[in-house]
Amino acid sequence: MKDKITTIFQKAAYSPEPELALAVWSSVIAQERKQTRLKLWAFGFTGLASLTGLVPAFKILFTDLSQSGFYEYFSLLFSDTGSVVTYWKEFSFSLAEALPVISTILTLSLLFVCFLSLKYLMKQIIRSQLTFNAAL
Repeated sequence: MKDKITTIFQKAAYSPEPELALAVWSSVIAQERKQTRLKLWAFGFTGLASLTGLVPAFKILFTDLSQSGFYEYFSLLFSDTGSVVTYWKEFSFSLAEALPVISTILTLSLLFVCFLSLKYLMKQIIRSQLTFNAAL
């Protein structure tokens, strides 16, 4: 009985085709290239969109800073340093109150997205070079 089972398993042993490994490897490389290109375009588009959005965001921020009187309070730091040192608490509260929070958050978040997408774009460029070199 044991001999029959071993002969059956020996006959049923799987022997892959010699080009199967190469076909699987080529498929994996093609899939990685596709994903890398997709990520490259997505991060590039996101970076370009955030960079384009920074122009009006900075314009809004500078307009809000001038309308809120932030520049006038800040100029006291250079023109009347003695009063600023004496009343530093009131001065810091006045600066904080005059700071346009919403436009500052908008500008900083767009700047963050721009730098983050630039970082991931560079990683994808390096990865795509490695992926294309691995296929050769």
